[in-house]
Amino acid sequence: MTHGEIRMTTNAYIERLEALAPRQGLSLGGMHSASPADFALMLAAAAQSFTPATVYTEREVNGRLRAMLAGVGLMLAVDHVELRRWLVDTGVLTRDGFGRAYTPGVPSPAIAVAIEALLAMTSTPLRVPRASVMPRAAKRAGRNGHNGRRIINEGRAA
Repeated sequence: MTHGEIRMTTNAYIERLEALAPRQGLSLGGMHSASPADFALMLAAAAQSFTPATVYTEREVNGRLRAMLAGVGLMLAVDHVELRRWLVDTGVLTRDGFGRAYTPGVPSPAIAVAIEALLAMTSTPLRVPRASVMPRAAKRAGRNGHNGRRIINEGRAA
């Protein structure tokens, strides 16, 4: 076992995802350093949005990541662009030299194990447990492109 790698059973991955679901404002950067297993789990959940050996345009990748963040990734305080960067940086997705085409890649071992565990448990995409349904005001904000967060610009709320 390497530094930061935590072995979990398939059920433990699902239980951990359910435990994270009601939380809000989780940072992938914070998870990367403080909780590598949770970081790997969240990237594995995002990886389920993509089919192996399929080429995606940036628009398709963005749409799939937005859907993931509106569902199972609701607890994350990131936008689809930051999530896409993490997926590329960790090898979950590979990008061509022009940044126009993306394909599923070869992730780190910890993320690969989490992907396999989630795939073993689910034949359909992961869903957000009922306990983490967003309040109505946050849903409206999400439709306006703010993903339930207030954006502060020069001292004014946007």
